[in-house]
Amino acid sequence: MFIGPDGGVITKKVGYAPPAQFTPVMEEALEKEAEFQAKLAKLKEMPDDITLNRDIAILYLQRQQIEKALPIGEKIPDDVELNREFGIYYLGKKEFEKALLISEKMPDDIKLNNEFAIAYLRQGQLEKARPFGKKVFEKDPKNESGLLPNLHIQHGIAYGNQIRNKAEDVAAENTKMAVMHFQKVINTYPKSDIFELAQLYLGITYSISKQYDKSIEVFEKLVNHATEERMKQSAEANLQRVKQLAAEAAGGTDN
Repeated sequence: MFIGPDGGVITKKVGYAPPAQFTPVMEEALEKEAEFQAKLAKLKEMPDDITLNRDIAILYLQRQQIEKALPIGEKIPDDVELNREFGIYYLGKKEFEKALLISEKMPDDIKLNNEFAIAYLRQGQLEKARPFGKKVFEKDPKNESGLLPNLHIQHGIAYGNQIRNKAEDVAAENTKMAVMHFQKVINTYPKSDIFELAQLYLGITYSISKQYDKSIEVFEKLVNHATEERMKQSAEANLQRVKQLAAEAAGGTDN
């Protein structure tokens, strides 16, 4: 993590990187801090500039310095962009009550509704996620925000996690919903950067629901057409595992 002189988080890098790859990360951190300090200096000269105040407050939220962002928020309480960022910040901290208060001010904001839906989905709270996800799907049918593919993926994962150890009818319905969301990405957003990920999750969903033939078919296609080596390796590993499960299931039936 790169921390500024005032304790704010400038940026972070997860995982190992050799010097050649790590140097640009350090350079970016220095550049971001220099730009931040330049904006602070400009704000001193133009303390009533709405755009500058908004930009600084958003940067404070991104730097995990909400105590410095709040006074600015009080100066421009009706700023939509800043309110959205406060909502996203509170969701990231799992302070849902505070985030919901902001959502009440801007109930139709696509980006904030998307963040609410994903936050609830990642906690497995499908019922709470549905109304927020529904608003996003209804208000952005052409995916002008670019948010829909990932929102479908997150819905699919949440439903997929509700398949195991459930009553047969519940598991079947959750399987249906998971497949629908993954299939939506595959059919509608083939140029999305998560197109192959949707196929991987679709194969896993079929495997969990013991539809081994469909799972094998999906993984075989992914092995043959995956553009990323790691995705291809993951598909191959899953393919072998599902073939083994299918063989064991067939053997059990024969016995």
